[in-house]
Amino acid sequence: MSRCCQLCGKGKMRGNTVSHSNRKAPRHYKPNLQKETFEMDGNDISIKICTKCKKTLNKKSS
Repeated sequence: MSRCCQLCGKGKMRGNTVSHSNRKAPRHYKPNLQKETFEMDGNDISIKICTKCKKTLNKKSS
């Protein structure tokens, strides 16, 4: 399974690491994914979601 949010589709991003001498080296930024378990129709469903989606879900459920 790839490293992407199953709700919003956020995946890894590319960027550069910039040193003190301003040299650039490529790097990847990974999303902060966490496993969340939901109960739907008596079944437990676990999905990987990013923390932004998790925060939104907690806000909407309250």
